[in-house]
Amino acid sequence: MKEHKRIVLVGPTCSGKTFIREKFRQRGYEIDISYTSREPRKGEINGIDYKFVSEDKFMSGILNRQFYEFVKYGDNYYGTGLEEWNECDVFIMETDGVSKIKREDRPNCLVIFVNTPLVLRTQRMRERGWDIKKIMERIKVDQEKFKDFINYDFQISSVCENG
Repeated sequence: MKEHKRIVLVGPTCSGKTFIREKFRQRGYEIDISYTSREPRKGEINGIDYKFVSEDKFMSGILNRQFYEFVKYGDNYYGTGLEEWNECDVFIMETDGVSKIKREDRPNCLVIFVNTPLVLRTQRMRERGWDIKKIMERIKVDQEKFKDFINYDFQISSVCENG
């Protein structure tokens, strides 16, 4: 039986991961929609942007081993469902999630670090309507998460979403 190949996108806030994932979907790849316990942002749709579940339901999923990987980011949980891991081709993960990819699965994963410049990411955060305090908090968290990140196969240094 052929090994299941996977593409994993990882990058800081507003780097373009979702845009890239959508391009893969448009070309016929099965994309994963991650689970989260956070509330939807304005305009987000359950089952398209994330699978929004309560914290209790997320915790139940952890206890029942329904996640391939999961992380706590701030006060919220994010994770890749085990069923989705076995069926999908393209994933978005946090750095901590990438570190949880099993050793036997890693050779069949292409991990792409989407490292768009800070000025462009900051502009996108402003376009989301975030205030400067929230933007600065996200930048600080991203700097910490990515300062020693090397668990990727190659890096994309800019994603232009205008074409």
